[in-house]
Amino acid sequence: MRLFHYALLPYLPELQFRGQLRELVVIMRDWRDKGKTNHLLINRVMEYPREELSGYFLWYQAEWDKRYHTKRGLIKYDAEFAYFADNPYWFEKLIAPSLFDGWHDKTYLRICMSNLLEKHLNPGKTNINDKEWARLLEGYKAITGEDYEI
Repeated sequence: MRLFHYALLPYLPELQFRGQLRELVVIMRDWRDKGKTNHLLINRVMEYPREELSGYFLWYQAEWDKRYHTKRGLIKYDAEFAYFADNPYWFEKLIAPSLFDGWHDKTYLRICMSNLLEKHLNPGKTNINDKEWARLLEGYKAITGEDYEI
């Protein structure tokens, strides 16, 4: 379970992008229903106001709209999102670099890239092909201004 760095969302391959929705919904439901999350890689989300998670969902939703030109696949998650969006105008004040400040930083971006590189190098059901990996490398450079190096 992982919340990929928010800036990577536009560059994620299809399989990882769609999988991110499942992860996000599980996190929102656990937080709402159990009052906490229970996974090593995402427990840090609890250190932030719940509106940060709604902000991440909105970033995801914006990318979904760009890719698929519809909100149809997301509407069924409105109840989960509503719990995290007490202030509907909060997102308008959100500046991307402040989302999960201190967590979704360059170090975390590199951790996410490492995870994706592993999927690229080890074929399987989560395989990332050469074209998708090239897109991720372009994204990393667009985000950081640097080439990705291991």
